[in-house]
Amino acid sequence: MAPGSQEWYTWRDVLHLVDIICCCAILFPIVWSIRHLRQAAAADGKAAHNIMKLTLFRQFYIMVVTYIYFTRIIVFLLAATMPYDWMWLRFVFTELATLSFYVVTGYKFKPAEDNPYLKVELEDPDELEEFGLDEEGELEMEQVKSRVEV
Repeated sequence: MAPGSQEWYTWRDVLHLVDIICCCAILFPIVWSIRHLRQAAAADGKAAHNIMKLTLFRQFYIMVVTYIYFTRIIVFLLAATMPYDWMWLRFVFTELATLSFYVVTGYKFKPAEDNPYLKVELEDPDELEEFGLDEEGELEMEQVKSRVEV
C-alpha cells in the first residue's frame, strides 16, 4: 500500500475519523464531571467551593474543545488548502496549539495553597516528630544534650 494509492487515502481518512471520535470520547468524562459538580453545588452546603471547581472545569472543557477543533479540524482544512511550499505551517500551528494548551492547563491546575485539587501541605506533624523537631523546626534541647554527652 503506497502513499498516493486509493487504499492509502481510504485508511488515512478512516484513521482521521477514528482520531476525531477518540477526541470526542475524551470530552465525556469532562462533561460528566461538570454535571456531577453542578448537582453537588445544589445539594450540599459547600456551594462556593463547588462553584469554583465547576468554573475551573468549564474553562478546561472549553480549552479541550478548542484544542481538538483547532488541531484536528482547522489544521486539517488549512493543510488541504495550502500550497505545497507552505505545508510545514500545519506542523507549526499544531505544535504551537499543543504548547499553548499544556502551558495554560499547567497554569490553571498548578499546585497552590488554595487549589481545590492539589492541596499543598505546609507542615507535616509526623515528619517533625520523626526528625526530633518542634513546630519552629528547631531540634529539641533534650536530644541535643543527649548527643553532646555521648
